Amino acid sequence: MTEQEFITSATDLTKQIVDAIADKEYAKLATLAQVDSSWTKEGQTKEEAFASFGEWLDGQLAMWEEDEERTFVVDHFDESCLEEIVLEEDNTSFATYNPTNAGEELDFWFELQYRIEDSEHIAVTFNVNI
Repeated sequence: MTEQEFITSATDLTKQIVDAIADKEYAKLATLAQVDSSWTKEGQTKEEAFASFGEWLDGQLAMWEEDEERTFVVDHFDESCLEEIVLEEDNTSFATYNPTNAGEELDFWFELQYRIEDSEHIAVTFNVNI
């Protein structure tokens, strides 16, 4: 896989993740990414971890809606919110994605750790940082 193929594939994978979050399809995330172990409970499946993330996110957005009396959502993918992806010598990359609501950055960001597996497949580990 060339560096450009890696960047294109990693960007597409990130788009799928962000769009699934924007569409509140949290179960779909388990088919797209691994979960960073720092925010999972012991014995929790990947599906359960992403469901918990969805509950947290929906609660966070609802709290802001109540406080500010306006709608809060996660916008669909916008490439300008994605930090540049660079393929490292060890076939990994780390990038952040700054989600927005109506184009305005939210108070958290997504961290994505990419790695090439089997010379052709990209795996990504997802984390949220608040």
